[in-house]
Amino acid sequence: MPHFGDLAPGTGVVIVRYLNSRWVSALRTHRSQLSQVAYFMDDDLLRPKHWGGLPRAYVKKLNKYCAAFIPDILALSSEYWFSTEELRQRYSFKTAQVISPRPLVGDAHGPSMLHPLRERGPIQMFYHGSATHHAEMEWLFPIIGALLEKCPDLHFELIGNHTINQKFRHLPRTRILHPLSWHNYISHCHTLHGHIGLAPILPSPFNMGRSHSKIYDIARCGAVGVYSTPSPYVDAITHEEDGLLLKNDPDLWVETIHDLVNDRARLDALRTAAIERHAAPMVESAAVLEQALHTAQA
Repeated sequence: MPHFGDLAPGTGVVIVRYLNSRWVSALRTHRSQLSQVAYFMDDDLLRPKHWGGLPRAYVKKLNKYCAAFIPDILALSSEYWFSTEELRQRYSFKTAQVISPRPLVGDAHGPSMLHPLRERGPIQMFYHGSATHHAEMEWLFPIIGALLEKCPDLHFELIGNHTINQKFRHLPRTRILHPLSWHNYISHCHTLHGHIGLAPILPSPFNMGRSHSKIYDIARCGAVGVYSTPSPYVDAITHEEDGLLLKNDPDLWVETIHDLVNDRARLDALRTAAIERHAAPMVESAAVLEQALHTAQA
């Protein structure tokens, strides 16, 4: 909801994914005095035909906050920001640009902050999907069951709703978290001490437009990722260096992850490389920011 002074002359506005009627009314009233209105899209939100296969509840949300306001978004926006090159190419907006995902400054840490695996002890694997990933969770279920049976040191964590809880809760060494707020999720990641993060993506027009932001979620947990191919991860991960890229073959996922769990030195080397590439680069930026803040306060 806009407040008094939010849309003063010269203000630039970024619409992040969704709109509502109050913001539409305010933007229409003040549009002529605003410096710009940019629409940021990190999923394919302006073409409902690409929403096939998504959970019904999520499609209902997209219809309410996106589809109902597509004419307003197109009428009000002067710029369009996309999270992926794939999305940018799907739309012919002249002012389109790509704003790629980056690690959070708060994620800045190096390999020295990892907790190396002991010769014996639990290995933490996890999948932090959202409500839009129900199909991926269903796909993972037999894979997780097989791995937990084969690997007695392996533990698994999943984020999901009641339906997902009912499906996975009987698997051994498995915990299911209720969906968290963004700030609570970040805090949880920083204390998880994870080892293997999963990021399967099943092929669909909507999924192929996703960004590779889960790479940073996995690195934040101190883990190396196992990613689907083809997927948006292909251009951001080097197979066997800072992650694993696997075709969506359940047997291949079971075999590859089983081998990784049983080679702790290799697992730690992959984790270290993933952190160096996807979290440690922020250390320098964080140090510069900290010095700038210190200077400003002096």
